Amino acid sequence: MDIIVAGAGRVGFRLAKTLCVKHNVTVLDQNEDALNRLQESIDILAIVGNIEDPRTYELLVDKTYDIFIAVTDVDETNIISTLIADETIQVKEKIIRLKNDFFTKSSISEKLGITSSVFPFQLSANSVLSLLGFPRANNVKNFEDFEQKLISVRAQSAISIEDIISNSVKVVGIERDKNFFIPSSYDATQKDDLVYLFGDEKEIKELCSKLDPQMPQKITNIVIFGADVLGVEIASMLSRYDTNIKLIEKDLQKCEKASEILQENVAVINSKYGDYHLFKEEGLKNADMMIASTKNDEENIIKSLEAKEFGIKKVVAINNDLEHYHLMHKLGIVAVRGPKTNAYYSILEKINSSSIVSQRKYCGGKGMMVMRKIYKDSVLLETKIRPFSDENGKSYILKGEKIVDFDEKTGVEEGDIVVAFGAEEISDKLEKWISSL
Repeated sequence: MDIIVAGAGRVGFRLAKTLCVKHNVTVLDQNEDALNRLQESIDILAIVGNIEDPRTYELLVDKTYDIFIAVTDVDETNIISTLIADETIQVKEKIIRLKNDFFTKSSISEKLGITSSVFPFQLSANSVLSLLGFPRANNVKNFEDFEQKLISVRAQSAISIEDIISNSVKVVGIERDKNFFIPSSYDATQKDDLVYLFGDEKEIKELCSKLDPQMPQKITNIVIFGADVLGVEIASMLSRYDTNIKLIEKDLQKCEKASEILQENVAVINSKYGDYHLFKEEGLKNADMMIASTKNDEENIIKSLEAKEFGIKKVVAINNDLEHYHLMHKLGIVAVRGPKTNAYYSILEKINSSSIVSQRKYCGGKGMMVMRKIYKDSVLLETKIRPFSDENGKSYILKGEKIVDFDEKTGVEEGDIVVAFGAEEISDKLEKWISSL
């Protein structure tokens, strides 16, 4: 495909680097140094110019492009660039990154003809919110087409995989010592494994208690460090439920703004003289969950370690840079994707998904899930389909609440969903298999 990326920041760079392997990528930005760094490391076409200026697009008018992606840090810039692209060049699909939650409630994206909108701050906040329902989990993924969930939990002991799996729950990945693999029924968990469970949420909740009995059974008292956009978004979402929340921030202006937004629903505390003493003075050590939501991973890790030192069992850190992902896990910290990482993965998933096939990334991008729903007019209803065959992957068929092992050629029915899980290194093989069924 021919793809244009507007914005050469962290998200734009990562998208360009990933997409240029299979596609023709053009990157637009007025930062010439950033574009030069891009061209030194990857094969792209770089165009220097203001993406809000129609003249920047003059070199692109002679052909049709498959996707235009606007991923700068400024909503207005992304919207304007998308409008200009729509007016000056031929583009089939437009994807835009937005952080203002106003746009989630409005029809502006639809009116502007934008194919897909990505709201990374909401995605990160929703990841934290999902932990209320699964207090012993590390991460929870929901799906539109079926009720099953993908949930990770930290194992505290050795348990046979055969004792975990059933007709409604499967183990679809284990992260151990920085390595990800799909276990067989003959394997067993080890202490500190991150185990990925797919299936019925009630059964998974029971398994979470079995795998990690140390985490709290219920989350009511919550402490959040950081009153930037994300911290306030997390506090706002969590406050809608039966929770007591304290939001801690050093910057007085940010405290005032957060108080204005959150009203009386959240206690906003200014920590001008440091945070450490607050664990005792403000009773933060009694929290069921602590969330470090700043833009700085090192600060988030320090806050998490302080919380663990005071006995808080559930500590969550926003992971802004993937290089800190494994360190967070090693320290027993729940790592939640930051807004930029969420934007990157969400856009990739939208590009690689279609009306028939969709995909999701998990385990810090080391695991991949592909899905294909069987519709009433599907040609797959007339034949037997072959399972995915690779030691680093595993395929299933969802029949309502039942998860059927897909190990040999079989027929499918309307409403069935074919799913497969695998390590990221076999993603090409997974994509080719699910698309060619």
